[in-house]
Amino acid sequence: MQAARRRRCRTFVVSIVVASVLLAACSSAEDSAEEQVSPGSTTAAAEGGCQPSVGELGLTAVTASDSKDLLTKQSSLIPQYGFGSVRLTIHWSVIEPYPGVYDWASTDEQVEAFSYAGLDILGVATWAPWWDVDPANRNVMHPKPSDPERFSEFAKLVANRYKDRIRTWEIWNEPNTGATFGPAADLQTYVPMLKRSYEKIKSVDPSIVVMTGGTSPTIDNETDLSPASFIRGLYEAGAGPFFDAVAMHPYSAPDRLSDASVQSWSSNTAIARIRETMVVNGDRDKQIWFTEFGAASGTGQESVTEDEQAELLVDGIDYLRSLPYCGGIFLFDFRDVDSGNAVDELNAGLVRSDFSPKPALDAVIQAGGSN
Repeated sequence: MQAARRRRCRTFVVSIVVASVLLAACSSAEDSAEEQVSPGSTTAAAEGGCQPSVGELGLTAVTASDSKDLLTKQSSLIPQYGFGSVRLTIHWSVIEPYPGVYDWASTDEQVEAFSYAGLDILGVATWAPWWDVDPANRNVMHPKPSDPERFSEFAKLVANRYKDRIRTWEIWNEPNTGATFGPAADLQTYVPMLKRSYEKIKSVDPSIVVMTGGTSPTIDNETDLSPASFIRGLYEAGAGPFFDAVAMHPYSAPDRLSDASVQSWSSNTAIARIRETMVVNGDRDKQIWFTEFGAASGTGQESVTEDEQAELLVDGIDYLRSLPYCGGIFLFDFRDVDSGNAVDELNAGLVRSDFSPKPALDAVIQAGGSN
């Protein structure tokens, strides 16, 4: 895929899976810890006590937020297929449309539906409201916030509201690209967002896991930072103690993720470079979570056949699980947006838009499935 079109596709993501039994084990281990977490301290998360086993597999559910019926159906079907959790974007722009004016209805509905179905949730705190965006950036689809401190207050607010149901958080979605941190990736803004959000979420409960925002596969250019450059920049800015794990989105279609011979900017290369940076900076014990991975089926330029989609997913799952530092793997997506629109890049579902299973669903289950 071309990086620019890939980013447009993944802008709409809502996803993650961490099995409930693992989270329960994490909670038990964390409850026994006597010390408070502070930046730079040795935490259970940093040592692996709060991390999923290698390659714990999950899903995203983009269209579940489109209507109440779709939310009800998907929150019911996902656990029936054996998956334990969902990654959910928590929109600041939806919850606080005006300063100090809150609308929790749609977010509460989604959190309640997935929780009631027995699914664990990874929250992604993201998307700035118009009133906290530089006026020059308000025509950007997903502009960066203008005030890192206000964003961190929002992160604390949602972490506290959902502390019994959301135990893992990503700070923003794909902050390394201009398409999702518009108008351009900006470490001077993102680093204080991450640091302050980490501190404030940990003040709610030090056992909550806080990750970096999952990076989009791209190259260094005027608006974007490659995943490796972005993570290196975090460490250079002193942000290493302010996240429990790194998150990234290792899309590779139409190539196999396991193929190390693909271009130097491939996700395979990015994973290796990020891991090297983590080790050099003393974070060998932290995992990388792959919070989006998938391939769209159809006839578009960047699409593959349904059978090829299944093959690419299995290859990617097997490759990521071979990495000893692999955390969760989260497949994008559960359901196609519109299977009848064969060129739509968002048709990366394991099931079609009418909920009929694609070959990828059985292939994923056979590859080790959700649990």
